[in-house]
Amino acid sequence: YTRLISRIAAVRGSVKHILRIFSGYWLMFIILVGFTYAMVMANLWLPDKMSEIVNNGIIKQDMPAIWHNGLAMILVTAAGGLCSIIIGFLASRIATGMAQKLRMELFERVESFALADFNKFSTASLITRSTNDIQQIQMTSILLLRMALLAPIMAVGGLQKAIHNAPNLSWIIALAVSVLLVVIAVLFVIAVPRFKKLQTLVDKLNLVTRENLVGLKVIRAFHNEKIEQKKFQQANTELNKMNLFVNRLMMLLDPIMTLVMNFSSVAIVWFGAHLISSGNLQIGNMMAFLEYAMQVIIS
Repeated sequence: YTRLISRIAAVRGSVKHILRIFSGYWLMFIILVGFTYAMVMANLWLPDKMSEIVNNGIIKQDMPAIWHNGLAMILVTAAGGLCSIIIGFLASRIATGMAQKLRMELFERVESFALADFNKFSTASLITRSTNDIQQIQMTSILLLRMALLAPIMAVGGLQKAIHNAPNLSWIIALAVSVLLVVIAVLFVIAVPRFKKLQTLVDKLNLVTRENLVGLKVIRAFHNEKIEQKKFQQANTELNKMNLFVNRLMMLLDPIMTLVMNFSSVAIVWFGAHLISSGNLQIGNMMAFLEYAMQVIIS
């Protein structure tokens, strides 16, 4: 229990420190949120227009309606693409700026260490923290700024639109999302401990590499090249095996997600066809529901 409390306190302190660094980018973040909302609205608007083209244009053979809605879809798609470019630019600026500040503060903190602190943290570990770890924080920040805002807005908006178009088919979305949540939870329970082990193995490889580079003359003087090669090979092999395991485990999510999406599409078309034949659903509404369902599942 004490260890858990200390870990929670450490995580809370790290989050507060990152938020303090983030505080200098609030204006850019607010602009990013605005463009994210605009892009989501554009993406959610397109299936409705497609539904109008099918219901009012193709079925009724109304060419002006097809041209009008088609041109509107092209313009909205271009606007959504422009919003996406701006979002990527802002997310990159915020993440790289945060990483630069964090790296500088870490360097200054390490310079102020006493000898006892250096004994507590190995040189290899400090190098990893200053380079690889901050790079990972930067890449994660970009993903969070681009996807963490986009996904919930898209999921909620898509769900509302889907229920509006075909409420009788909404159970398919609920089932698909439930299956994906269970799969993601299982994968993360298995993967998180491996990620911690992976960090230790990276530190070990850095330590072995540094020892070889610093003590190269001594190693050659005592003809210990083969011993050092075995140490490096062992550390490299352990890291490679752990990387393979983690990557293969996380890559399982893509085929499982594709399988769920395909089964959901088949179920929507199958049950939607029965509703269409009974006169309870229009073809355009089913097509729009299919688009919204895919957006919700992906989000």
